Amino acid sequence: MNTYQIARMIDSTMLKPDTTRKDIETVCEYAKKYGFITVAIGPAWIKYAKELLAGSETGVDAPVGFPNGYVTTEVKVFETKNVVEDGADDIDMVINIGWLKSGMFEEVKNEILAVRNACRGVTLKVILETHYLTDEEKRIGAVITADAGADFVKTSTGFADTGCTKEDVKLLVNEVGSRIRVKASGGIRSIENLIRYYELGASRFGLSNAHEIIEQLEGIGKMSRG
Repeated sequence: MNTYQIARMIDSTMLKPDTTRKDIETVCEYAKKYGFITVAIGPAWIKYAKELLAGSETGVDAPVGFPNGYVTTEVKVFETKNVVEDGADDIDMVINIGWLKSGMFEEVKNEILAVRNACRGVTLKVILETHYLTDEEKRIGAVITADAGADFVKTSTGFADTGCTKEDVKLLVNEVGSRIRVKASGGIRSIENLIRYYELGASRFGLSNAHEIIEQLEGIGKMSRG
């Protein structure tokens, strides 16, 4: 893969609570420079980011129920409709983790279906937050996500104590990789990590240091040519 192909699999994230207008400008500048597929930002910044990204090939990715997932379904549906109206191209929703761990599988599925129905035509990624789940719960969550019509199942928000692991990516790919795609996110700090997850079957990556990853790759290319 070349640098551009990798960039087209990256959601460049800027989701810190203290994100400033300047931070949004910076993440959008890098996204346009490298061609990241989206910038993942807080809902209040979507309209501004759409202005900054106008005419580029980078979309906007909005979180829903983020980062804990325990707001009501009605709130998640409202959030979804609101961010879509503001121009979101992708939605990353957090499941109700407590429902999944309680065996309330129908409720988990119905909530994803409700969000799916609120964002038809928009890419929907469902975050399991694997840090809190057993392997069996991860498998069940992945199958529910696929059954509910999401486009991706995603490992992590990046806000839990641990993020993406190769074991989790492998598990999710093995469970539903023939049906939907897998997004690896949370703690991916190097190009070597990203490539490892890609080789395991992930096809989208959430990175808070996306431009640094691309610059690492460009540096490796320069060294090999030198």
